[in-house]
Order: sequence, then C-alpha cells, then structure tokens
Amino acid sequence: MCFNDNDEKLWREDPHEYVRKGYDIIEDLYSPRTASIDFITELVRKRGKENLQKFLTFIVEVYRRYDEAAPGYKPYRQKDGALLAVGALCDKLKQTEPYKSQLEQMLVQHVFPEFRSQVGHLRAKAAWVAGQYASINFADQRNFSAALHSVVAGLRDPELPVRVDSVFALRSFVEACKDLNEIRPILPQLLDEFFKLMNEVENEDLVFTLETIVDKFGEEMAPYALGLCQNLAAAFWKCMQSAEAEEDLDESGALAAVGCLRAISTILESVSRLPHLFPQVEPILLPIMQRMLTTDGQEVFEEVLEIVSYMTYFSETISLEMWSLWPLMINALDDWAIDFFESNIS
Repeated sequence: MCFNDNDEKLWREDPHEYVRKGYDIIEDLYSPRTASIDFITELVRKRGKENLQKFLTFIVEVYRRYDEAAPGYKPYRQKDGALLAVGALCDKLKQTEPYKSQLEQMLVQHVFPEFRSQVGHLRAKAAWVAGQYASINFADQRNFSAALHSVVAGLRDPELPVRVDSVFALRSFVEACKDLNEIRPILPQLLDEFFKLMNEVENEDLVFTLETIVDKFGEEMAPYALGLCQNLAAAFWKCMQSAEAEEDLDESGALAAVGCLRAISTILESVSRLPHLFPQVEPILLPIMQRMLTTDGQEVFEEVLEIVSYMTYFSETISLEMWSLWPLMINALDDWAIDFFESNIS
C-alpha cells in the first residue's frame, strides 16, 4: 500500500501516466495496491471486532515513528501507505465508535499538516484523505475551512498529481460546505485553475467536480455560463480529436467527453430562468449538436438530445439554426436511433 520506487519513477518521468493509472479501473484489476486495499476493507467489514483495533494500532505506530523522526529520516512512504489505509476505511471509521468521534483530531494531527509537506505524494494523499472525510461533522468549523482552503491551494501545486487529487477532493468539500461564502469569493479563480487542469488531463471526475459546483451555486453561475460552455466545448472537441487521431477513444477519454456534455446540460439547467443567456451560448454549442446528431454521435446521442431540449425549451425563441437540427434528428430516428424515440419526441 506504500508509495514505492516504481511510483516515484513514474511520478517524475510521466506524471500524466501516473494520474491515468491511478484512476484507471482496468489498472485496478491488476494492482497489488488495490488488492491490498480490498483485503483490508473486507477484513474490517467481516471481522472488524477482532482486527480493526489491531490494524489501527499499527497505523498509529506508523504515525508516531513519522512524527518522532528527524526531517531527513521520516518514513515518508510508510506515512503515505498509512494515509491510504485510513482513507480506504473511511466508511467504517465514520460509523464506528470510538473512532467516529476521534476523526477530526486525527485529521488535524496527522493529515492536514501534510498539505505543507515537501514531499509531493504526501501532499496528494493529504488532499485525497481530506476529501474522504469532508462530510464529517467538524466540531470546529475552522478546521473544515482550513482544509478547504488547503485543497483549493492544491489546485496551484507545481506537481500535476497533487493538482488532480486536489480537484477531486474539492468535490467532496463543495458538497459538504454549509456556508457557500467560504467558496464564493474565490469562485472565479477556482474555475480558472479548474479549466487549466482540464486542458492537461482528460478525466470524467474533473467534470463531476464542476457539475457539483454548478449544482451548488445554481443561478449564481450565470456570469460564468458563457465561459464555462466555451471551455467545456473545447474540452469535448479535444476528446473527439484524440479519438480520431488514435482511431479509438479510450475509456477515460470517452467518459470525459460524455461528462463534458452532461456538465453543459447542468449549466443550462442552472440558468434556465435566464433565457437571454441561451442565444449567447448557442453559437458555441451548435457545432457539437450538428455533428453529434449524426452517426458520429451515436455514443453521446442522448446527452446531445438533452442539450437540444434545454436550448429550445428555455430560450425565448427558436432560431433558424436550431430548427436546422430537426431534419438531423428525424434522419437519425429513421436510420439508427429508434431506441431514443422517447427522448426524441420530448
């Protein structure tokens, strides 16, 4: 479960591949680390009374050795493995006393300090673990705020894997945030950093985070709607161009493309009571709708139909350009899209 030499080599030489492998379901099937996590999770789930306390005692010992060691001699990799274990056991620990009531102290003492670690993989792991526990009831809201701002700061980390883990953790913090004033002042900068990362990495979880932000802020996203749609459309075309270049869209790229379209729908829904915005986003989305209502878009046809429905239902008028999509929809229905008949007529 610990960070190892192979991880270090890949982190330094090809951080994009490190990120891809870390979030690839297929890679997980052959990963000893994933197998170890599954074993520990099953062990404490089925035989928790005998083993959970023993395992956590071992983790605490790793923390103790790490804290007592001099800076140049700290067992960084063992600490990484211990954090991974604690994050993987979050569901169990959040439900089981006495551990449940000690989680905030554990985070403050052993996790949050690693946001400032000189070691990149520990900064990444701190962000991931913090996201796993963002939903707990913090007795001191200052601890939640400090963790949130540390995660946001991680979006500007010089190491790509840290930035990626930070944006994934951000989703959990946004969902758990009770006072949006924590995020509202930094929303523009946050979105800028978010799209910089989207330009570097194709991953559907990045888009899930954006959807969560849009859901949370609703109509407050109106000033950013045009820019968001532009960036998501650009990300979608990037996924499609990669597919054409490689003649096949890998799973992460395909999910990222679908995620972009879903996020666009979420944005359109959030501004549905502001019809004046729809003519502004139409030129951005029209090329996507025109191409993806043909056989090129069979994999995303349903998502595109949803965008079409928002653009026609919530807009004050239906433009001639939007009407030009109708023959494409009918041709698709007549040729290969009969399974989408219900979506088509709605």
